[in-house]
Amino acid sequence: MSELKFQQIQQQFCQAIRQADYAAMPELQLERIQLYRELLFNNISSFVENVYPIAKSLLPQPLWQALLDEFFAHAQCQSPLYHDISLHFREYVEQYQSDRIAPYPWLLELLQYEWLELYLDTLVLEHLRDVSSLNGDNWQLKTSVWVLVYQYPVYRWQVGMSIADCQVQPSAILVWRDVHDQIQVQQLTTIFALLIEPLTQGVTSSQQLRQLLVQQIPTWNTAQQQQQLDQLRAYLQQHDLL
Repeated sequence: MSELKFQQIQQQFCQAIRQADYAAMPELQLERIQLYRELLFNNISSFVENVYPIAKSLLPQPLWQALLDEFFAHAQCQSPLYHDISLHFREYVEQYQSDRIAPYPWLLELLQYEWLELYLDTLVLEHLRDVSSLNGDNWQLKTSVWVLVYQYPVYRWQVGMSIADCQVQPSAILVWRDVHDQIQVQQLTTIFALLIEPLTQGVTSSQQLRQLLVQQIPTWNTAQQQQQLDQLRAYLQQHDLL
């Protein structure tokens, strides 16, 4: 069998499995190919549903099933890693062009937050930085943190909640994995979110943070700026991030 012929057979087999187009492989027994498709679909579905249990519980079951079916049939997953299947599902829904998800404007934020837990679990983080020898003005964080801003408080949602409770409530949170490998989530004030975000981008001095405060809140005097920086330092030290 030539390589080209083998590739054609592979493509036909994948077409039959992904889109239940069994006529594409008439030489195979229908029961066998249906069983193989069912096994693959159930595996893919389990990888997705284990990561997004809240989204699954909030969406109508027919819509959730349709998303799984269409993802299985049409999505192009490039990564060979099983845990990336859930990311590809999220990306597929983000690009999903259908009025069926329009009534659920919180869906993309919820998928992003639920996926974040898996991401942090599998992320290889740097060792905690040794900052003991740095001067007292240092703002170098000990580990990676993420400042996330949401229109919906998806970080509070749980399986079993009512869809009527999915109301707009803009907020910012700080997320990180601590030294015990536990994921930590803290709601932030607007000012703390404004100041911590630059720390994740390489800002390490009080002067840089003070300049940011001048730009954002020009009415504050030096004493007010320093008070805010002192409160931020105490907050980060309390959570062993500075």
